[in-house]
Amino acid sequence: MTETMAAETTTAKVSLTFSGVAWFVVLLLIVSLGTMQPFVFVALQKLSPTDLIFPFALMLWVGGLVFQRIRLRIDHSYWFLAAYFAAMALSSIFSVNPASSYIKLLGEVYLIGIAVLIFNQLTSDTRLKHAVFAWLAGTVISLIVAAITIALFYIQPDHWLLGYTTYHFGAVPVINFPRVSSTFVSASMFCDYLNVSVVLVFVAREKNWIGRKTLYGLVLAITLAALSTISIGIGGVFLAIGAAIWLTKGKDAGKLPLAALLAGIAFAVVFAVSSFVALKPHATAPYSWEIPIIGTVSPSPRTLVWTESLKTFAADPIFGKGLNQPVCAVPFQNTDGSYSMLTDAHNIYLSIAAQNGTFGLVSMLAICIFILRLGFRSQDTSVRLLCVAFATAFVYQGLTGAYEDARHLWALIGVTIAASKLGRGTEQSLTHGTGV
Repeated sequence: MTETMAAETTTAKVSLTFSGVAWFVVLLLIVSLGTMQPFVFVALQKLSPTDLIFPFALMLWVGGLVFQRIRLRIDHSYWFLAAYFAAMALSSIFSVNPASSYIKLLGEVYLIGIAVLIFNQLTSDTRLKHAVFAWLAGTVISLIVAAITIALFYIQPDHWLLGYTTYHFGAVPVINFPRVSSTFVSASMFCDYLNVSVVLVFVAREKNWIGRKTLYGLVLAITLAALSTISIGIGGVFLAIGAAIWLTKGKDAGKLPLAALLAGIAFAVVFAVSSFVALKPHATAPYSWEIPIIGTVSPSPRTLVWTESLKTFAADPIFGKGLNQPVCAVPFQNTDGSYSMLTDAHNIYLSIAAQNGTFGLVSMLAICIFILRLGFRSQDTSVRLLCVAFATAFVYQGLTGAYEDARHLWALIGVTIAASKLGRGTEQSLTHGTGV
């Protein structure tokens, strides 16, 4: 009997160690979400740090399942993810370029895998704390790079680093200020990541994991960094902050919570409406409007690609043009005088509809509704905050950017679903031998 107990104790320790190592690698993956750059070239493919870490995290998780050191969590959210995958698979079969679509389909499996991997291992409030702090660690790295970028722009404007940490394309007027992309491939993607990060700061404060001064400092730093992106997504950041204040401030705060929410909504509406018109006339505009006092107004590049993407969807509304296929071809004159050929829909819903057809769009909308319902049905403020992050960074910012393949948003989906399970009186930890 003593030998049996000793064997069980040894097994529990091994399980704890294996689970801890697997979770540590997942945390490294979450930290890496804040650094899309620098890229590493492997077999002529550009890979981000997250891409390099994921295989190790996956192997540890699968190994834990095989050797029964980690338990598989079963959840009905898998049905929504499976439906989205099925829609993309069908789109790939009927694609105008199946070979390209099948390769992209593997990438989509990877993105869904990020959500599933995090969901399966984020099994306690302690691990939620780990995940939030890991995300904020990645955020701090990107904030430091952003600060260095702004300083270099004025101190040494020809520094090589600025070629990687600033963004020079698009319709934003050229001014004596850097449009910061930091560790991301574009300023808008950086802004979207910060959108999630600012809400996670409120989650940390709501859980009493950080103090009030840390909250104020991080929110201020993230807001300033978001402003430096000069992105249309800034409206989402303000909306997120307003909604977070409204959710976390008690009744004794008076009118502040409601005022913050209304201000956030107002900013979001203004930025969304402004996305339809160009900030200055451009030579590639197929039409324009003459407005008294204001003068000539041209359609924004987003308006042009939205129009063409709708035409692409209308041409094949069932299965779409095919996964990873260009949904438009719109020439556009950037504000620096150069020209770009825009092939991206700059809208999650139009991008999915044009590529994957009605099935793809419906399945993605189902995922959105599922995630948002978690917040509406939960009594846990932290879960509601996570849903605010999803609503602002994915649902709202998805109106002006095609972020359906953003790694950090799929990680957010995994964190949100996992967090929604923690307060239901079910197992706080589903790993063997650990409550962490």
